[in-house]
Amino acid sequence: MSQLLYSIHLGVFLLVVTLMAVIYPLTGYRQNKNQEKYFKGNRYNKTSWYRKSMVWSWIPTLLVLAAMLFAGTDPSDLGFRMPSAQINEIKPVLFYISVSAAALYTLYMLFSIISIRFSKKIREHHASQIPPGLKHILPVTKQEKKTWILLSFTAGFTEEFLYRGYLFFAIALIFGFSHPAILIPASTLLFAAGHIYQGKEAIKPTFAGLLLALLFYFTGSLYIVIFLHFLQDMIAGELLE
Repeated sequence: MSQLLYSIHLGVFLLVVTLMAVIYPLTGYRQNKNQEKYFKGNRYNKTSWYRKSMVWSWIPTLLVLAAMLFAGTDPSDLGFRMPSAQINEIKPVLFYISVSAAALYTLYMLFSIISIRFSKKIREHHASQIPPGLKHILPVTKQEKKTWILLSFTAGFTEEFLYRGYLFFAIALIFGFSHPAILIPASTLLFAAGHIYQGKEAIKPTFAGLLLALLFYFTGSLYIVIFLHFLQDMIAGELLE
């Protein structure tokens, strides 16, 4: 790799890590405090906020993707490929266990979405367990729920691309670290930092980030983790009426 390409990759990597470790935690904390105040006072439009969130999620994602393509990176190296045990030289049994786990989790989340949507009792049970600090951001009206679907896909695609696809690729390329004992914890810790504004509730997205990082490594495909992430967020959109 030429010095120019190395400089591009290193520069993009430092910017992305700064975004994940500094900017996202600070802005998340600030927005969470302001949104709770505005939403409770009916002075803030959730649909508008969802749309703004989507814009600010896509901007860095598309810029990073464009920079990688400019540097000659093949999209498959960023995770845009079909699942295969050969990608990370995974033992077939581990690969099939991972794919099966992803399939079972998909069925579980689909069942959860359907049961919450059509059973008032189940919906109220889960809604009662939502922390007060997070309840104010969830959709209630039909319009909010429609926009939430787009927000869920945006979060699934942009976060999985940055925290899994790009990060795994960049660490291996720049530092030569391709062992899962380094890639998976790095991805999980940065993902946790981005949700630290949730306080003690951040343990849930941290655990989810760990599972998604494991699945991404053992299957080698972003498509699986993007879809799972999307379904996870879709469940949250069904909890309130």
